[in-house]
Amino acid sequence: MKRAAAKVMNENQNTSERFPVPSAVRIGTDLVSVERIAKSIERESFLKKVFHPNEIEQCKKKTHPASSFAARFAAKEAFFKALGTGLYTEGMGPLDAWIENAENGRPKLILSEAAQAQLQRLGVCSGMDVSLSHDAHMAIATVVIQLSQ
Repeated sequence: MKRAAAKVMNENQNTSERFPVPSAVRIGTDLVSVERIAKSIERESFLKKVFHPNEIEQCKKKTHPASSFAARFAAKEAFFKALGTGLYTEGMGPLDAWIENAENGRPKLILSEAAQAQLQRLGVCSGMDVSLSHDAHMAIATVVIQLSQ
């Protein structure tokens, strides 16, 4: 049986030759204290200022709502980090991005028109994904945005 020859990459090749990528990828990650969010969500004004009504409804149904709220807050921060703006800059705020769940429970990131416009300034978004995780003390979210070039 004849083996196919492997292409050898050397240090003189640029990154695009070694790893051909047809698009740019932006990544944001955020880690949040569940305790901090638990204290904040005691105030109705905080809930309404930071979370979309769908998020509030969904999180309040959970066994441990503070963990769910914290993961969603982390997702907002992670999205704006991936976008390159930060959460409270360039007219963006926490209500410009929120989490809803698909029928299978998978989280999906929903954007306001303003956030969509900001994203379009980076290029054509060919895909976006979000991952949430939490335990009793910490919540983390990662957002990946794929831009076509």
